[in-house]
Amino acid sequence: MSGAYLLELLVTQWLLACAGCVAVGLAAWLLLSGATRLWPALRTRRGVWLAAQGVVAAAALLPFLPHPAQTSITLGPAAIAASNVAPSSLAAPIQSATSIRVEAAANEPENSAPSANELPGGASPADAPSAVARAVPLMAIVWLLIYAVGLTVAITRQWQARRMWRKLRATAQRLSPADLQAHGAFTAVQLREIVQRKLTVLRTDVPISPMLLGVRHPHLLLPAHLDTLSTTQQQMIIAHELHHWRMRDPLCLAIAATLQTVFWFNPTLSWMAKQMEWALELSCDQHVLNGRPQHQRKQYAASLLQQWTTMTPIGVAAFNGATIAARIRHMQKDSLPTLSATAAWLTGGVLTALLAAGAMLQPALAFNIPSTASSVPTPATALVAAAAEPWRAPLDNVRVTSFYGVMRSVLPTPHKGIDFAATKGTPVHAVAGGTIISAGHIAENDGRYGNVVIIEHGAQRSLYAHLNSINVKAGQQVQAGQLIGAVGQTGFATGPHLHLEMRQNGQIVNPAPMFANLDAYATPRALKVRRQQQASKG
Repeated sequence: MSGAYLLELLVTQWLLACAGCVAVGLAAWLLLSGATRLWPALRTRRGVWLAAQGVVAAAALLPFLPHPAQTSITLGPAAIAASNVAPSSLAAPIQSATSIRVEAAANEPENSAPSANELPGGASPADAPSAVARAVPLMAIVWLLIYAVGLTVAITRQWQARRMWRKLRATAQRLSPADLQAHGAFTAVQLREIVQRKLTVLRTDVPISPMLLGVRHPHLLLPAHLDTLSTTQQQMIIAHELHHWRMRDPLCLAIAATLQTVFWFNPTLSWMAKQMEWALELSCDQHVLNGRPQHQRKQYAASLLQQWTTMTPIGVAAFNGATIAARIRHMQKDSLPTLSATAAWLTGGVLTALLAAGAMLQPALAFNIPSTASSVPTPATALVAAAAEPWRAPLDNVRVTSFYGVMRSVLPTPHKGIDFAATKGTPVHAVAGGTIISAGHIAENDGRYGNVVIIEHGAQRSLYAHLNSINVKAGQQVQAGQLIGAVGQTGFATGPHLHLEMRQNGQIVNPAPMFANLDAYATPRALKVRRQQQASKG
């Protein structure tokens, strides 16, 4: 494949990835919104929201994971129903409606003009690439430009925020162990944990909320206005931040921020991130208040209100009026709502099902599908012999992705056969009757063919490479259409497909003349590459 084609494919895959990400995000939003009404305890579980964000992000990776991207969806015309030979018959050479058309053409005058329904070269309008196939790459390029602008804006915002936090950390005073001892707002247990785990504690005069700065090695930043609170209030606030530190909450927030930056176009990720932040705060609040008397709960709530009224906009963090009020209501409860095992399993199952559905309905499978207009016959009936001994299609559904003789970036030599797109395990049939002369791995071409079947048809031989499994053995006689193996990815192959070669008197030749109307089942890209390379050769 050429570099231009790979770039076009990647850009298109990214368009599909973004569309899949938004679709799965909307589905997750709808399902989780309903689930939280049914089970309010879901709102307090950070794992639920972190997993939901992971599922949405994973949906965007599906087009880039190894999958049967070469799958072809072919719609059969009504003409098949009128055919005298059943398409499923594999015991004899296929006779098709196209052969009747060939015979009719032989009776026409030699100088008759082409029909108005035909294109130059004998192709019908249905053989031309569909408008959708032409529009998708253009849409992908336009979206890539829009995405680049949005990503630049999102990265700029993150960079500005990080620069602000770095400046804040640089201007803060680092508290030594002696300073911490003299501070008076740390319990003996907290001091011991800070020293043992080497947590850096900073003090700043900026009126912000207490927070952890950094991800790998967070720093605890305490504002000077905490000195106006009682010792018990300060200890509870510090316990809140230390619990964030133990639970690695800064890492969760960093993951959420990264996903929101990369997928800036998906609003559901921002919603999930806010739900996760809410769950993190509630978890820390309950950890601090667990077992404490009611008057200390009131003191803790009062400290939150005081911080909210003294903070500058840059220090808002998880604080706002609605959030503070809701947190205070939760503080009046002895513990967080209990999440039943049924609710947990159902929620996990729903998120897993969403990702599985995204994989099964991967839109990349439908990209570059040839025209499926009803006037195009199916490959099993349309690929007809152009020589004395007819060759039938090696696959029931045919899509050509590379022609004989074209140059590809993966190898320095011209292509020795024709590549047919197919998923792993697709049945492969003999193109004509003959004798199996090889079935298995061969050393030819430095073993790049992988598992191979070679059939001798008199002076001709057909070679089927990269097979996943083989159903015949050397010396066996086979009929045209007989099952000989299954498509695979053995040997040197970038993906599952069938590589078919033709050999005439020991020489590798082009198999295309053995089939009629082969171009009708080629991808637009395969036709374009062949046309460009033929033009370059003069």
